[in-house]
Amino acid sequence: MKRIVPLIFLLGFVFPQSIIDTLSVTVYPEFADNRVFLEYKFDNNSLSEYKFDIPGDVDSVKYIISSNSSKILEENVKINNNSLTTIRQNGNHAIYIFLNKFINNPGPRNFAYTFQSYQDIRTLIFSFQIPFASENFICKVDNILMEKIQDQNGLSFMQGITENSSFLEKKNLSFNYYNTHGLGSIQYATNITNKASAIEPRPTAREKFINYPFLTWEPMLIFLILTLILVFLYEISNRRKNN
Repeated sequence: MKRIVPLIFLLGFVFPQSIIDTLSVTVYPEFADNRVFLEYKFDNNSLSEYKFDIPGDVDSVKYIISSNSSKILEENVKINNNSLTTIRQNGNHAIYIFLNKFINNPGPRNFAYTFQSYQDIRTLIFSFQIPFASENFICKVDNILMEKIQDQNGLSFMQGITENSSFLEKKNLSFNYYNTHGLGSIQYATNITNKASAIEPRPTAREKFINYPFLTWEPMLIFLILTLILVFLYEISNRRKNN
């Protein structure tokens, strides 16, 4: 009996009791700046606690929990022993993992990341946001088929979905592309917008023509008055001749 108790405890640790229904893992290469960050999103309605492996070169981690579009919690989280344990709280969970920066210059970009969860996942969605004005963007998650999609904000992504991901199963994420401008996507878009607004648009043919009010309805009125005067004079002349 004494041997059975430790065995049951060990099996309870090895085989996790909680299951994530749907987990979305999105990679944003050089989005707001030259860093790469990952977004883990899932719903937690059972107060379960989940655990993920996190690499050692993380710059910072931000944890946000919301419900009905209102924010419940937002805090920076410390990583202990390269693992992250989720917060026990009902709501929509979003974890932002910020990694080290690329150099702030144009050039090739290469990235590799290993995803690992300590619980089973029914539906696992991997996405890569395609950086603005990037060239030869290639992304991969093991043998998962990736397809191009667009979200409601007009951002383009490569996305792949896998079902029934097992406890401690590893997924290898990678991408490479060429950054043509050396900036993050938002910085690049802001610069383009500022340059476009600074350029004064050329006047159109209609704008070049000066539309004087006197050249529209007033000549017609003058012509009508002159016509009436001529008709009046003509009638007077005819009456004099008849007399």
